[in-house]
Amino acid sequence: HKAGENLVHTYLNLSLFNEERLPPSIKQRHLSVENVEDGGDEVKKDQSTSSTNKPGRPCKPYPFCRYHDSYRYIINNVIDTTESGTLDMIEPCHEFKAYTSVTDKNTESNLIDEVIRFGAACMNSRTNGTIHFGIGDKHSELIHGQVLGVVIKDKEDLAKKLKSAIDGYFFDKDKQSAHRCIKPPRFVGVLNRNRTSSDKCVIEVDIVPDSTICKENNYHTSKLYTKKARKKAKQNTTAETEPDQSKQFYIRDYSGTRNLLTERSMKEYKKFIHDVKQRSQLRKEAEEKSLAVTERNYQGSTLSEMITGGSLSLEKSQFEQYVIVTNKAYSKLNPKVVLDFDPESAKHGLLCHFEQHSAVNVHLPAQYKITEQIEDIANKLELSQKTSWVFCNGGIEDEAPSDIDQWLMDKGASIQDVISFWCRKDVLPNKRFLVIFLLWSTVSEELDPLVETFYKFQKELGGTDQILCICDSENAFTSWKDLIEARCGIDISGRCIYKLSFAEVSGTILSLSSKNHRSNRFLTSDGGSRVLLMPEVEHSLNTLDILCVNQCEGGNEDNIVIDKDLYREGKASWQTFYYSEQPGSSFIKQKKIDLIENKVKVLRSQTKACVLFNLIHAPGCGGTTLAMHTLWTLRDRYRCAVLKDNDADLSVVTDQLVKLLTYGHEEKLPHVPVMLMIDDFDDMKKVAKLQQLIEEECIKKNIKSTQVILLNCMRSESPLLPEVTKDTVFLGNDLSDEEQKQFTGKKPIKTFYELMAMKTNLKSHFIHNTLKTFSIDEKHAKLLAILTILNVYCEDSSLSVSLCQKYLGLSKPICGTDRVQEAFGKFSNLISYTTVKGELEYKAVKIIHPKFAEFCLRELKTTHKMTKAEITNLLLTTDEFYETTDGKLKLLEDVHHIIVGRHLVEQSIPMRLCCIFSCVVQEAKQLAKGRETKQRKNTLIQDIENETPGLEEKVLLNSLERFKNDPSITQLLNHTIAKKRREGLGFWNRVQKKFSKMI
Repeated sequence: HKAGENLVHTYLNLSLFNEERLPPSIKQRHLSVENVEDGGDEVKKDQSTSSTNKPGRPCKPYPFCRYHDSYRYIINNVIDTTESGTLDMIEPCHEFKAYTSVTDKNTESNLIDEVIRFGAACMNSRTNGTIHFGIGDKHSELIHGQVLGVVIKDKEDLAKKLKSAIDGYFFDKDKQSAHRCIKPPRFVGVLNRNRTSSDKCVIEVDIVPDSTICKENNYHTSKLYTKKARKKAKQNTTAETEPDQSKQFYIRDYSGTRNLLTERSMKEYKKFIHDVKQRSQLRKEAEEKSLAVTERNYQGSTLSEMITGGSLSLEKSQFEQYVIVTNKAYSKLNPKVVLDFDPESAKHGLLCHFEQHSAVNVHLPAQYKITEQIEDIANKLELSQKTSWVFCNGGIEDEAPSDIDQWLMDKGASIQDVISFWCRKDVLPNKRFLVIFLLWSTVSEELDPLVETFYKFQKELGGTDQILCICDSENAFTSWKDLIEARCGIDISGRCIYKLSFAEVSGTILSLSSKNHRSNRFLTSDGGSRVLLMPEVEHSLNTLDILCVNQCEGGNEDNIVIDKDLYREGKASWQTFYYSEQPGSSFIKQKKIDLIENKVKVLRSQTKACVLFNLIHAPGCGGTTLAMHTLWTLRDRYRCAVLKDNDADLSVVTDQLVKLLTYGHEEKLPHVPVMLMIDDFDDMKKVAKLQQLIEEECIKKNIKSTQVILLNCMRSESPLLPEVTKDTVFLGNDLSDEEQKQFTGKKPIKTFYELMAMKTNLKSHFIHNTLKTFSIDEKHAKLLAILTILNVYCEDSSLSVSLCQKYLGLSKPICGTDRVQEAFGKFSNLISYTTVKGELEYKAVKIIHPKFAEFCLRELKTTHKMTKAEITNLLLTTDEFYETTDGKLKLLEDVHHIIVGRHLVEQSIPMRLCCIFSCVVQEAKQLAKGRETKQRKNTLIQDIENETPGLEEKVLLNSLERFKNDPSITQLLNHTIAKKRREGLGFWNRVQKKFSKMI
């Protein structure tokens, strides 16, 4: 457990694998570590063997299109790749130039000319390529591919001049493409033969003629640097058949670069121009083939298993201690012992930085020779108190490092003593420690000290079960695996991690500690690994609400009031979904999530970098909740985020989204896509614009496979189902049978709106948005207002479908379903069908829920100035509502009920009986049948009187017009007149006179 804490402690303090957080001295060194295959040697420059021209061992070229790889060349080694022409267009061709110095203007100018020629040739030939300066070429007396190195005074100045030269040599229409295809120069450090730093480097420029950039264009260059010179040369051109002497057209021709704009090559030039379409298509196909999905990477999960012995927790790890073996690496581990092969570690390497955070004891291998009792040696070296740091190739106490050929003879025996000492059962617990080889620089020679060290550990431990190798790249792993197989006769592939970046290794180990898992935020990354999301990085991505893998698992949420029951308490949050996964939760996982996930998988097979997936939902049906739940479910497979502000600058959103995508991947192409949820964009053109900007930014980053999914959560006002496509899912009002079964209660719940009505804090925002376009002049709006007043004051009221069809002028279909709900337009989401049973059963419509009816009535008053009196008078005076046979009697009963205020009769009792029995008798009969009388504390007439005093007169008079000689309404009117008379309102005398005439 203590070892686990130590292992994580350094990860928190040093932040190794986040390159941007390295100290300047170490970062500079780390970024130039190229090809340190053996471990370093620290000797004085006058002892260096770099001056000899004796060729060294074969080596690989620097990884293509990368800048921060831990790889350096060694002087006089020979690159095992030859100069070449177009291969498969993706595999880069190479050209070597035996420059040894770029200190004067002529040499600098020639170098830039060579880059322009090579770049244009690769762009026209549609092949990737790298031109190397400081490498022996076929025209020099040196060995082809021999590393020479270049001395350069000002690297930054050269980069600026190259950028300016691209503008000068390429024509206006091609400049932008040339800048994107010709990458900035890379300065790869060159080590002396004894592995110490030198003042030389190899200058390399990569060319990537992407098909989306070059398309079907041809690229000419100018011999003349200025526009004025070009114009003058053009005026002097006499014959159209002669090649323009001011232009050049370069192609890759086998291992060289050739200009086709010459008199002898005009025929070949014309054919090359003619074939550009075919060549561009071949390039596009080659890119698509290279993007084909390879075997799935599980190395993040493998690292977690191996470093904890299968427990997936550092607190419960099988290993109590960790032993680190490293070359020129920069590590965050805080182990029991480090075997460091970097002779410069104390000056500006790992030890230099490690000592700033942790106490160490520095040792030489000779101190581990067993000449006395083990306990005495341990006490003398203070092994139990601090991390032991063993310099295995000199670098301290004036001990000079050894050349690779001499190391085994000079220091091999003492390293054997170190390994034998630490592998003793009375020093480290048997089978309870792990030896980790950190190989952040390539090992490529069979005599490398690390190869011999591995061999000795493997012998002492009796196998590789206690050995873990972490390589910084697949190339480094391949070289290491081959060397170990040749030396030890075993395949160590199963004990190696090589597909993860620095940040992924770091974040994965950090996340294995429960303490750090709670106090930090992690993003998912390649192969099941994790990346630590630094607070300053998250703060800089301020347009995104980022959903982390360990969201809500910290201690901060305990003090937050959390709505555990989404269906009763309101808007969903990440805490809602966290609690939904806890035992006893009643939260429903909607089946649509699986459908969305499967459709997104299909979309990811496209070659577009950004794809759009639409989640269309009826208002208030949980569309936003479903989208958020989808993100929550997929957060360990996608980097998920929600756009905070729909009005944010889309270019800023794009920049931050791509940063989230590439975060922690360094120069590797990301394999974990980002899913961004955008909610209720008013304009689909903005969505399309965002998608376009993301596409363009991804192309700049050379990202072509689908890595960004826009989950567009969009409200639909139409009751019709949208067209079902591969990039669309529709969420309607109805719950599935399985979802309905998960709700228990007296009344079955079948729709999302019924769920909304259950909420104790139901908001009117949904109603407000739905009724924005309400106009009482439209017939469907009048029907909505009528249904609203009916459903508020009589819950089981409705309007028959046939009535609505006739009033709206809809033809009744002979076959198929009616279109009444659709005819309500944007209000259709507030309407539901019902079946009214009686002597004759018929189909009717009503407001989806009484609570929604109350909100609608309130919204009509506050926003559209529609009073209850106005709506009631519309209901009473519109004869068309009472002309349809279906539901006529039921409608009359419902209207009578809302006026009188009590539902006096059952639906099957004829209306005329209302005039015979008094209210008291009717209530007694209802109670005798065991039914409660439906009665409101405030009747419609009372509410009208309170809302618009005086207008109740007209409503009651219209009621008497509709219900001739009705005693209940007459009694109510008499009561109202008497009340007003007592209050001294003289105008009621006029009302009484009019009423007397009607009687």
